[in-house]
Order: sequence, then structure tokens, then C-alpha cells
Amino acid sequence: MFASSQSTLYIVLTIAIALLTIFLCVTLIYLILILRDASKMLEKIRETVERVNSFILKPVSLASSIVDHVRPYIEAALERKGGGESKKRRS
Repeated sequence: MFASSQSTLYIVLTIAIALLTIFLCVTLIYLILILRDASKMLEKIRETVERVNSFILKPVSLASSIVDHVRPYIEAALERKGGGESKKRRS
């Protein structure tokens, strides 16, 4: 079967390449499974961020917008009230 050292070398190389190919296939399968799980996790993270955005950040920004629109009226009312008290004190 083994007529020369060259045929032995070819058989050993064939076995080594076959084992390396099997190892790489198994590694790729595990890599695909890991990346699929990571993709699922990222999708859940995106959903959570959207929920946080819709339930927390949007109402806070809406309240901030309302405060920005109402602030001039409140300041004007406080100035009128403060101005009226200073006139009473002077009299």
C-alpha cells in the first residue's frame, strides 16, 4: 500500500486537509449560531429602546415643550404681581 514516502506524505496531507475542513465547517456552524443569537438580542434591545423612548422620553420632551411655551406667561404674571407689590410699598 505504501510504496514510497511520497505516497505516505500524500495520504497524511489528505487526512490533515480533511480534518481541517471538518474543523472549519464545525467552527462556521457555531459562528452562525452565535451570530443568530446576537441578532435576536439586538432586536430585543431595539424594542426596549423604542419602548423607553415612547414611554419616558416623549412625555418628558412634551412636558419640556409645554413649560417652554408657558414660561413667558408665568414670568409676565410674576412681574405684574411683583410690580404691584413694589408700588404698594412705595405708597
